[in-house]
Amino acid sequence: MLPVSVTDHIEEYVSQEIYVQVAIIKGKEKISTDSAIKKYFISNHFKELSLGKPYDHFIDGLRDKCLGELKNSPMRNTETDDETIIMLQKKLNELSEVELEDTYWEIETGEFFSGEQIKELEKDRDMLITKLNSTDENEVVKTIFNFCEIYEKLCEKKYPEAPLPLEILKSKN
Repeated sequence: MLPVSVTDHIEEYVSQEIYVQVAIIKGKEKISTDSAIKKYFISNHFKELSLGKPYDHFIDGLRDKCLGELKNSPMRNTETDDETIIMLQKKLNELSEVELEDTYWEIETGEFFSGEQIKELEKDRDMLITKLNSTDENEVVKTIFNFCEIYEKLCEKKYPEAPLPLEILKSKN
């Protein structure tokens, strides 16, 4: 199972990417949110999203941070006050050689992943790709709309006074 902080991080990242692009289209073209979402479908950004690029970027970043690459690092036993280095040293020294080769570190959240958890991320990516490439345009609109709604909810918590250009939550109330 994926750590909650990681699923939240990816969801926020994807939601923000989509929200910003739809808001730019809406502002530039002076059109409704629904129209902006439909115009978003013909953008390069949507094409990359529908190919799973945000997930691929995240997954590739994880694979680049395999702890097996650090097993012979001089950092492994160096004295330090740096909390991040101490946490990495602890992990490097408590895992077996085999476990190190199947453990990946995500810098943003500080979480460690196994190869199985990366496979879960790939499944999530594949499910998103399927939704975004559906022949049912209403399903695709709903998926994009849901990401925008998620982002507005995040913004309301983090920045309660900030105006939100799509005003999705206002239109629902």
